Amino acid sequence: MLSGLLLGFLIVYFERLLGLYVPKHFAISVGVGLSFAIVLWLLRLAKHPPMLIGKVPPLAAGLCAGIGVHLSRLWLH
Repeated sequence: MLSGLLLGFLIVYFERLLGLYVPKHFAISVGVGLSFAIVLWLLRLAKHPPMLIGKVPPLAAGLCAGIGVHLSRLWLH
């Protein structure tokens, strides 16, 4: 539960921070990717990785999450 709260906080934080330097569309995608990678990395440090993606490198999982958000935003607009 705490990881979900941390993920949501980091997404909003990175979106606002990156939104100052890049377009909002890319800030959201990159924010989601960074946030997901950080939370997955912290869960691995705590020895509680998610069951289905426990062996996936955090950076790769974050990249896939960011690309997924980017593609879904393109598709919805």
